[in-house]
Amino acid sequence: MKEIINRVSQFPLELMFWMASMIAILTLNPSADAHFSLCPLSQLGIEWCPGCGLGRSMNLLARGEFQESWSMHPLAMLAYLVILSRIWNLIKNLKTTHNYG
Repeated sequence: MKEIINRVSQFPLELMFWMASMIAILTLNPSADAHFSLCPLSQLGIEWCPGCGLGRSMNLLARGEFQESWSMHPLAMLAYLVILSRIWNLIKNLKTTHNYG
C-alpha cells in the first residue's frame, strides 16, 4: 500500500488534472439544456462569458461535427492544441526526470 501511495504522490497533479479534464470534455453531452458549470461569471449570474461553450465545442469537434463546433466556439481547436501540448510536455518531463521509458 505504501508503494502505491508513493507512486501516486510522484505523479504530477497537473497532469492528472489535464487528463481528467480531457476525459470530462469527451464524455460531455453538448446537446443537454442544463449543464454543470465552474465558470465564475455564470455563478455570479452574468450571462455572457468569453469561454462559454468551449467545452461543448471541443466535444463536438471530437465527434467530427466541425461546423457545429465552430458555431458554438471558434477556439476549440486551439484549446485542444494547448491542452494536448501541455499534457505532452508534462509526460516528456516525467520521462526525463524519473527515467521512465
